[in-house]
This record gives sequence, C-alpha cells and structure tokens, in this order.
Amino acid sequence: MEDYKSRFIEYLLTTQALKGNGDFSLKSKRLSPWFVNIGDFNDGHSLRELGRFYAYSILGATANSKIDILYGIPEKGNMLVAATSIGLAERGENVPCFFTRKVPKEYGEATNLAPAERIKALVVGRAPINGQSIIQLDDVFTAGDAKYEARATLESLGNFDLPVLAIAVDRQEVGIDGKSAIEEYERKTGTRVSSIVSASDIYQYMKEHPDAPFNLERMTNYMRVYGTDAARRTVGKLEQKVIEIDRSIIPACDVATMDQFEEIAKQTADIEKIGALKVGFELGLTYGLPLVVQMAREHTNKLIIYDHQKAGTDITDTGKNFARVCKKAGVDGVIFFPQSGPETERAWIYHALDQGLKVIVGGWMTHPAYSVSEGGFVADEGILEMFRIAARIGVNDFVVPGNKLEAIKKIKDVVEAEGSTPVFYAPGFVAQGGNISEAAKVVGGRFHGIVGRAITECGNVRQAALEYTSQL
Repeated sequence: MEDYKSRFIEYLLTTQALKGNGDFSLKSKRLSPWFVNIGDFNDGHSLRELGRFYAYSILGATANSKIDILYGIPEKGNMLVAATSIGLAERGENVPCFFTRKVPKEYGEATNLAPAERIKALVVGRAPINGQSIIQLDDVFTAGDAKYEARATLESLGNFDLPVLAIAVDRQEVGIDGKSAIEEYERKTGTRVSSIVSASDIYQYMKEHPDAPFNLERMTNYMRVYGTDAARRTVGKLEQKVIEIDRSIIPACDVATMDQFEEIAKQTADIEKIGALKVGFELGLTYGLPLVVQMAREHTNKLIIYDHQKAGTDITDTGKNFARVCKKAGVDGVIFFPQSGPETERAWIYHALDQGLKVIVGGWMTHPAYSVSEGGFVADEGILEMFRIAARIGVNDFVVPGNKLEAIKKIKDVVEAEGSTPVFYAPGFVAQGGNISEAAKVVGGRFHGIVGRAITECGNVRQAALEYTSQL
C-alpha cells in the first residue's frame, strides 16, 4: 500500500471521520458497520490535509496524462476542488478549478454575454476551454446519479477530455443488480474512477493494526455480502461448516408439543448420523424459541437450525431483528428462502453472519406448482438467482427439493459455476415422494436429508431415525 494511503487512513481515524463500531445507514438504504464521513472535513486545517491527499491520488492517476483544470461535482465537490487545487500547487502543479451552479446565474457577469461565453452563467471559478482535460472530484461514489448528471453538464458546456473522476473512498460495493456502480460508470463513459483509498485498503490497514478502534470482523462480513469481486478476493472466502460430517439426516421437528420435541431430542442424541435438529414456527410461536432451544440443550448437543417457513420474504430492515432474535434464542443456524429480492437476500444473510449464525439458503420448494415451469408463481430464473447470489457471497449450504431431481441438477450447476463447493440439504422424502438414495446420487458427496413426518409421526422415533440414516 502506498504511504499516502496509510497516512490518509490514519488521518481518518484521528479525526474520527472513519467509524467502524456501529450501524450506519447509507444512501443505498443498506446498514453498514463502517462509514467514512468526508463532511467532517469542514475547517481550514482538515480541508488542507484532505486536499493534499486528493492531490497525491490525482497525480498517481494522471501520471501519463495532463491536468488542465479541476471540476468539483456539486455539492460536496465545491469545497473539495479548491482544497485539491491548493494541494496540487504545493506539489508544484498550479491547476485552476471550477464548479457549476445548480441554477444558472442571471445577473452581473453572466448578462449580455455572447453565446460562446454563456458558460459563465453556470461556472464558478475558471471557465473551461474546449479541448481541455478536466479532472472531476467528488467525495464518494454510490449509485452514480450525480456523476452522470455532472458529466452531462460538462458536455453541455463544450468538448472536453474527462479522463479521471477522483473520490476519497471507494466502498467497493455492488448495486441491487449485483454489478459495481463504478465499473459500470467506467464502462459507459470511459472515465477512470480513482480513489484515495478503497475498502480493501482499509481492510488491509486494519489487519495490520488490530488495536485500532475498528471491528474488522463485521467489516469482513459486510464486504463478503455486498462487495465487488475484488473486495471479496481481499477478505477471502466464507469459512462456514454447518455440520461436521458430510452426510446426515436432520429430523424436521414440526410437531405440536414440547413433549414430542423432547422425545425426538432424547431418542436421536447419540445417533452419529443425525446431524442437527430443525425446528420451525409451530414450536417457536407456541412456546417461545428460547425455551425450545433450552429444552433441546438439556438432552442433545446436536445443532439447532431454525426454519421460519419462510424467512427472507420481508423487507431488508427486518433481517437485523430476525438475526438478533435467533442469536438471543441460542439457535446455531438459520434457513432463508429469500423470495423478496436480491437486497433482502443480501441484508438477511449479512445480519445473520453479523450475529455469528450459520446460514443455509433455499429457493425451490418441494410441493407441486411452485415454479413457473411447474405451473406456479415463482420464475425459474428468479429461483436460480437466489442460489446464485448466495453462492457469490460464499454460502455453500443450500436447501434443495429432494423430490425434484432435475431442479437439484440445475441448482448444482448454478452454484458450482460461482465457485461454490456445495453442501445440500434436501426435504421432500417419503410423504412427498422423494427417495433419499436417489437424491444423494444427484447432489454428490455432501448431503443432509431433512426428514419430517416419517420420523416424527411414527411409533418409534429412534428406530425410524436409524433406518433413514442407514440409507445415506
């Protein structure tokens, strides 16, 4: 990392403009554990320092091209452009600057102008000249709306070369569509976006300075969920192993009473190939999830996986509270069917990881007429996108319909194409017509069969559990 980048991060920490111990609402409506507020640089000393850092970054980004003039994108760029011009002058580069008014000036020097000079109605500072190379400045890059608008304004003033857009911090996030807004801007405009530092730079700095007041683990989870490919490469893959053994049976404990659940917990506690117990809304809403987990802990050390039937179908904001409630109740993992769209999926996965919960993602259900191709409501490609997004984040644990082998094959192909080494959890056996052995052949080595009524409603829970584990 270049020295000026490290010094900038240190300065951000010293001025408390960089915060890494909280929950910060972004313009994108995402809830981030880290935030940089360039607006905190609002006095002479801090603006001077900020201008110097912008100057370092711009000189590095334009080493092989000329800088004729600087342009501050309204409104944050208005102060930045003057500070950066001073910073460049200190480095031996006397570069003029300007910004544009939101409303054209209609008095004084802007009146009675010849057409060629009408740009003075918009420009504050040095008026740009056709053919000049303009370096644009702003504080951050979110969706990019203000950047496209600023570019249109410049193009209305003349013909200019726009090689670089300089920002303070690149958060390296994808948009709702899963694409990097910066990469899309660069592709569409040909302008390079250069930042003083990126999220990856901050991550690397914090790894090397563990005593800094910054929660690196939370930032890591956030970057895995919302980060670009480059950001995810920086933090590495999600290391999550839900069940230690590669194959097991998971009783689906959708029973009406605590006595029934207690019997299942007791009778399966010492069966090695029982990988976990899955509990749902019936027990959770009837008795309270904390009491359900507490009772299970008295009899078994098996993992407790909570399946809300179906979690991930609400707005993004509820993901935080859902994860907090599950963590407080003591469950080990959660199952999501994120049918409310990509932002809900990312938010719920992030908040679950943030709470230390293990995440399992599904999308294709076992009953007839679920997907459009089966006569249902949910588009097949939309279902596959749920799995695709989870796999990109680094989730490797997926619920698939054990009675729909063709669907399993499609899901397997999709997640493996994203670099996942999948572990599959499959319901849909016995009562719903699926065959454990056949499903296991399709999914491969790592497979956990979810069996409900065939275990919970038989006369002998233990005997049934042993029978189905033998089919693995």
